[in-house]
Amino acid sequence: MRALRRLAAAAAFGALAGCGPGIPPAGDYAVVAGRVLDSGGLPIAGAVVTVDGVRTATTDADGNYSIPIVPTGPWSYAASAGGYASVGSDQPAPLSPGEKRSFPITLNPITLKKR
Repeated sequence: MRALRRLAAAAAFGALAGCGPGIPPAGDYAVVAGRVLDSGGLPIAGAVVTVDGVRTATTDADGNYSIPIVPTGPWSYAASAGGYASVGSDQPAPLSPGEKRSFPITLNPITLKKR
């Protein structure tokens, strides 16, 4: 009876293993982390940083953010915060497997023009 249960469990595992692509090894990803600062060098709490239009982090009180599990190769980012002009690019240097990219971002305050 035990042998039959083991055989059934092995068959079920084998069937599930073929249901889709496996998760790539951790070394196939990178981490993007840094601080979001204003043009005077002060941290911006609550800024939103988005990588590849999908992976998002909100900065802490010190302006720090970290986005793990970013696919390697070409990537893009955008950053925004209330009262500041948004920034972004789809041309930063490609990410390497296992890399932890330090990526500081500076946001400039929005200024209203007087009429």
